[in-house]
Amino acid sequence: MRAPLHAPAVRYPCGRSPAVGWALAIVAATALAGMAAWLELGTADADMAVKAAAGLGLWLSCTAAAWLWWRRMPMGHLAWDGGQWLLDCGAPGPDPVQGKPHVHLDLQGCLLLSVRLLRGRPSWLWLERRSDPVQWAALRRAVYSPARSKAPDPAEATDAAPPALDGGVTTKT
Repeated sequence: MRAPLHAPAVRYPCGRSPAVGWALAIVAATALAGMAAWLELGTADADMAVKAAAGLGLWLSCTAAAWLWWRRMPMGHLAWDGGQWLLDCGAPGPDPVQGKPHVHLDLQGCLLLSVRLLRGRPSWLWLERRSDPVQWAALRRAVYSPARSKAPDPAEATDAAPPALDGGVTTKT
């Protein structure tokens, strides 16, 4: 029987990506231009003020939400030590992550992950290969491999052989 392969320990930088910031800005500008064209080409004068106010309010809300999401991205390092995921943002110390990171988007050169810290709400991470090309393959192996907890897995405990018994009494060696 082969021993299970485990992902190597890895520490990978994470933070706000300028590329994601620019992409969000382009989407916001395109939405504003589309709204302006919609108002210019498809409305009557009586409804113009109401539609313009509603459209502008919706655009501002969506743009503000995207900007806040981008600004709240943690800056630091995501680390796998072989037994636990940690998010180190330089505060008092690294925060343990519940479970393993959840992959939402994998573009081979970029990963969009969410992690749930033991305290607080989920954090979103945008990781790019160019941040640390040498560690990129190790990070991907760690993210996609089954994370082994430091606590024993209940499924493994049922597969293990029962302790040797001698007449109903456990033997000690």
